[in-house]
Amino acid sequence: MITVSCSDCGLGRIDPLPTDHELAEWYATQYRQAYKSAVQPALRHVLRAARNAQLRWQWFCQNTVGLDPYQKTDTKRSLDIGSSSGEFVYRLHTLGYQAKGIEPHQGYATYARNMLGIDINNGTLQHCLASEAPSSFDLISMFHVLEHLPDPVAALRTIGEKLKSEGLLYIEVPNAMRLCSPNYMFFKAHTLYFTGHTLRTLLEKSGYKVVAHNPDNLDNLSLLAQYVNSNNASPLSDTSHPLVSAQKARRWVPYLMRQLKDGQPVRKWRVHREEKQTAAQYADSLALLKDIYEMKS
Repeated sequence: MITVSCSDCGLGRIDPLPTDHELAEWYATQYRQAYKSAVQPALRHVLRAARNAQLRWQWFCQNTVGLDPYQKTDTKRSLDIGSSSGEFVYRLHTLGYQAKGIEPHQGYATYARNMLGIDINNGTLQHCLASEAPSSFDLISMFHVLEHLPDPVAALRTIGEKLKSEGLLYIEVPNAMRLCSPNYMFFKAHTLYFTGHTLRTLLEKSGYKVVAHNPDNLDNLSLLAQYVNSNNASPLSDTSHPLVSAQKARRWVPYLMRQLKDGQPVRKWRVHREEKQTAAQYADSLALLKDIYEMKS
């Protein structure tokens, strides 16, 4: 398996792409074990995810100011695709949303349902979305999910059909141009690799209008879009292959020197210690989330 870069748009992907069946089997039973070495989340991972969920909600609020149709006061419906152990779903629930999630991993979906009492559908994106009514959601979120899909255009169009006319799609993906070690960028779990440019182009090609996005030089790329069911993307030809150039520029010595200069090893150790100590104060993830989100409300 190799990673290739498209000469037309610059998007990166693995080759060959896995089949839908292969992906479904892997994500249902193996992905969390390979990524987190667990079938259910540790409390410190719940703590980290809860804090990330709060930051994501803050970014969402900051970037929906002025979107008047979205500011209606009636109860909104939300769907978090790839909801993991349910922290963002639970956060939206505390804010008054009729919030639900889709999670392919059996252990994490069961954990979120049983521990947090939230509505989590266990299965693939395609299977679970089929049961949802058209134009029924005000907000659909996908955090670090889009880069796992083999056919993103088809998936995005299916998702768009489930959004209300004023509804929003909220996406976050890792930035393939970010600083990292030479061996870290390309790995089994990701089928696609995005720059800010290729992410926006994909959304436009899939029938969306991008209404907000964060800067292209951050580690993660965030984007809000509305489904308008048209192809707004301009024909492009990116023969510079920015992903290839970025990977060639990654070297161990400069990377390690930068890590030491920025104090990253010490910072990571302190964060890990603080997360472990803080999580140990709670009996379970429900108590942890209630405390964190009550303080932030």
